Amino acid sequence: MTRRFVILACLAALGCTLAACDSSTDGSAKPAPSSSPARSSTPLAGLDPCQTLDKALAGQGFPPSEPSAAYPKQGCIATKPTFGSAGLLLQDGRSYKDNISDPSTTSTGDVNHRAAILERKPVDSVGDCVVDLEVKPKSRAVVGMSLSSGSTDQSCTSVRQLAEAAEPLLPK
Repeated sequence: MTRRFVILACLAALGCTLAACDSSTDGSAKPAPSSSPARSSTPLAGLDPCQTLDKALAGQGFPPSEPSAAYPKQGCIATKPTFGSAGLLLQDGRSYKDNISDPSTTSTGDVNHRAAILERKPVDSVGDCVVDLEVKPKSRAVVGMSLSSGSTDQSCTSVRQLAEAAEPLLPK
């Protein structure tokens, strides 16, 4: 299994989305109206994940990022040969606390004073680490790193640095 696949799988696993429904008088669920949601409930709307990831990776020798196969509108991946892959997934309507696969591998804290959770080996693969950043009111940015070779500790150090670079690019 390649590291690129692992980071894509990790972002896909963390990127589960919910369908919006409203209630009706007959008791059946119907799709919510297609009107645009309020800007405050979608703080990440209009933020391009590839441009954001590329800015956060600037000067580190990564090629331009590409949309992820699983979430092409929300996520992007950049792969630097012999180093590994970095990814960014932007999700409105998902808490940074959602989809933690193994709470025993996480630590809570902050990145530049923004609430965050670091998850070691989110898909049980050595060399993988993810940081989930809170974007209020209930959205998140998932920053991931998967090293071609190296330890999970090294990956977590790299993903913390990437999260620190990406955080200022996110809505306050």
